[in-house]
Amino acid sequence: MTTKVSIACLIYKSTRWLQFVYDQVRKYTNLNDNEFYFVANDACDNVLNYLKEHNIPHYIHNNTEQQRKQWYINNVYRAWNTACKMAKGEYTVLINSDMAFSPNWLESLMENYDESKILTSRLVERGIMRSGTYGIECNFGNVPSDYRDSDFVEYAKQVSEKKLMPGGLFMPLLIKTKYLKEINYYPEGNITKNSDIYNPICTEYKDDCIPGDHVLIRKLNNIGIQHYTDFNSIVYHFQEGEMRDTSN
Repeated sequence: MTTKVSIACLIYKSTRWLQFVYDQVRKYTNLNDNEFYFVANDACDNVLNYLKEHNIPHYIHNNTEQQRKQWYINNVYRAWNTACKMAKGEYTVLINSDMAFSPNWLESLMENYDESKILTSRLVERGIMRSGTYGIECNFGNVPSDYRDSDFVEYAKQVSEKKLMPGGLFMPLLIKTKYLKEINYYPEGNITKNSDIYNPICTEYKDDCIPGDHVLIRKLNNIGIQHYTDFNSIVYHFQEGEMRDTSN
């Protein structure tokens, strides 16, 4: 069977976030001709064992010891590139482990996609950090155990609109897989402001950088691909869910 969409998610330390997002994807996504997999990014033994014991599709990405001494975001972008390179589908969708979904989130992205665009979902975020472009701050739960699934699904119906708007946040992201290869994926981290985006210099200074997501968008713009947000694809974002989790 030909794979149409490859949905990828990074995971590194939390089995409860791993199981939560896995359940969410299976609940709200038709996987008949699509695939879902994790990329275990420098993952702890608990996560690796859980993935194996529960037969959950995954790949393993391990940064070198030298790379692990760098700013953590560099290792994250490298893992995203592994996720992109493993995609078997014509399209790739990247999601975060601290996301929850609403019905037809992926179907809407696919319906509105054309080859001149990449599309991202509209996020509803719990509000521990200010939301970015088109984000809505509204709390439906702080952790998997107190997430109000049915309330969010009802809210998603109320705020969804059949329209696209230019720009927006960066995940969930839908892109044609061949474009990722064409632009040589993400840079290996955030880059210096004066850096050549095709020969980037990575930096560890937040105040003097261009985030890797922005670099990806710039490279896509240069081959005629524009970024839009789909207001009919609504996704909840807990914000730093796995990062803040002290359990496993």
